[in-house]
Amino acid sequence: MGYYEKNVQLLNDVLVRAAEDQEAEIDAEIARLDALKEDDLEELRRKRLEQMKSAHSDKMKKLAVGHGEYTMIEEKDFFDVSKKSERIVVHFWRESTWRCEVMDKHLRQLCQKHWGTRFVKINAEKAPYLAERLHIWCLPSLVLCVDGKTEHTIVGFSEFKTGDEVTTDELEEHLAKWGVIKYDC
Repeated sequence: MGYYEKNVQLLNDVLVRAAEDQEAEIDAEIARLDALKEDDLEELRRKRLEQMKSAHSDKMKKLAVGHGEYTMIEEKDFFDVSKKSERIVVHFWRESTWRCEVMDKHLRQLCQKHWGTRFVKINAEKAPYLAERLHIWCLPSLVLCVDGKTEHTIVGFSEFKTGDEVTTDELEEHLAKWGVIKYDC
């Protein structure tokens, strides 16, 4: 048996062992579930129902304060919005700037998918105090806030591999990297 064949055989052995280990884990879990009594199942159902009710209540509260939508806010509303939401994406934009329109398109899609994060936009020309305080010097800029603090600012499209051709998925990955969105919401 040559070098190549030995490596193939070794790889096959490793894969078979891994599959056997995984099968044993699954069998153990099935045995555990089979051993559950009716009371245990009722307790699991009750806990799961409580979790689902709590998650639904949390979602309704967030939707009531504007999550799930992409809304324009005024400079004076920024601090109030940041107090009501744990995670916020703030798009500083200017009308008739094509790059801002591209970013708008992506944020409109993401706000519906990630209702756990509040997505807002502020006209940078009408918010000079906030733009200066948050060091906004290029449009579009996304200010990513978590727990009332600025986590990161994405300036233009420079952080994206595809530049101006950024996709919604690439933006989504970038926002998740900074912790401003979660994939489970």
